[in-house]
Amino acid sequence: MRRDHADVIVIGAGFAGLSAATAIAERGARVLVLEARPSLGGRASSFTDPATGERVDNGQHLMLGCYHESFAFLRRIGQESAVHVQADLEATFVDRDGRRTTLRCPSLPSPLHLLAGLLEWDALPARDRFSAFHLAASLRRARRFVRTGKGYLPASPGETVDSWLVRNGQSARLREMLWDPLALAALNQEPSHAAAPVFVRVLARMFGPDTRDSAIAVPLLPLSDLYAEPARRFIESRGGEVRTSSPARVLIDGEKLVAVECRGERLATGAVIAAVPWFALPELFAGAGAGLTPVIEAAAATAASPIVTVNLWFDRPVLDVPYLGLPGRTFQWVFDKRQVFGSSASHLSFVSSGAAPVVARSNEELAALAAVELFEAVPAARAARLLRVVVVREKRATFSLAPGQPERPDTRTSVPGLLLAGDWINTGLPATIEGAVVSGHAAADHLLSG
Repeated sequence: MRRDHADVIVIGAGFAGLSAATAIAERGARVLVLEARPSLGGRASSFTDPATGERVDNGQHLMLGCYHESFAFLRRIGQESAVHVQADLEATFVDRDGRRTTLRCPSLPSPLHLLAGLLEWDALPARDRFSAFHLAASLRRARRFVRTGKGYLPASPGETVDSWLVRNGQSARLREMLWDPLALAALNQEPSHAAAPVFVRVLARMFGPDTRDSAIAVPLLPLSDLYAEPARRFIESRGGEVRTSSPARVLIDGEKLVAVECRGERLATGAVIAAVPWFALPELFAGAGAGLTPVIEAAAATAASPIVTVNLWFDRPVLDVPYLGLPGRTFQWVFDKRQVFGSSASHLSFVSSGAAPVVARSNEELAALAAVELFEAVPAARAARLLRVVVVREKRATFSLAPGQPERPDTRTSVPGLLLAGDWINTGLPATIEGAVVSGHAAADHLLSG
């Protein structure tokens, strides 16, 4: 690619930026990707642990069968087989009393498969199992709205997830065992603080027309190997270029896109996709006119929600399942990375979503808390010897979904040729892999169709 001109410059190399860039490169355009960090991946990346030599993700990222755009992206770069998708929804939980149960949903049309699974789930008393049926009418309306745009979304903007679930007759036990862990994983915010409409959209997609939309999908590789480096190879093989350690600014003259400045170099281009997090946007634009002011101000006013991940290495396997739900605890899920990646020892990854109450705790406190919650759920793990601890804090892991947050911007901006991408863009989805890829593909589609 000629270094003096790219058809499109993509700023940011996470899921949003790389999905956009590969979609554009696939169509024959010359694309240049600029990433400020030394490595690709953004908030969904990996690093090498110096003690073990393992590639460690900066946080455990789950996918779902309904992540159709994400799978399209992985298929494009030849990585779809690097994700294991369940045949049917199945998850094992240990409640706060130490009781272990497994939710298994049979191969029935959606959402009957969920209702059938709940009716057989012995974690719930009979009355709690039937309370799930109270959601049927709201879920049906939500599915219709998400699929066709007709009707209405059965949740108000000022309503929290918790209040919405209570209004729809969901019992305290069912909320604790199923809906709260799902909401925390999807929204990265306590159900008592997160706005209900986005959660309802998640449910509508999970329990859409295809039973496998609700299946859990787990990457079989560290995130950098799953998508970041394969995307780099895809782009470069089509004449594009990917640069790391390349912080950039978009030069704008009022409402006119001028160029991109990177490390003292002025880069001409016909279009720019700004695929950076919301907190990086206010510093990205130089000379922006009044048309971009609302977007910049909204980004600056958007709050963040943290995630804490504690990685513990033991001298032997301690889980007999790849992941275990820990409802009602600080760490809602624990993943056995070695079961997924393949090894005889045990590397466990404990995830605390909506981690504002614990993000300031010391590494020692967090590791001790993770170990205590593991031993409560799996007493046999006490016999294992702890070898290594790595704590990862993403203080700005996701944008806040609390009621009253600024409106999320659209992909198009007031500046011709300048588009936005990122999980915080107005996709109707929370800050997930799918939300990021949907935004990246939308930005690419706008450019390619225009």
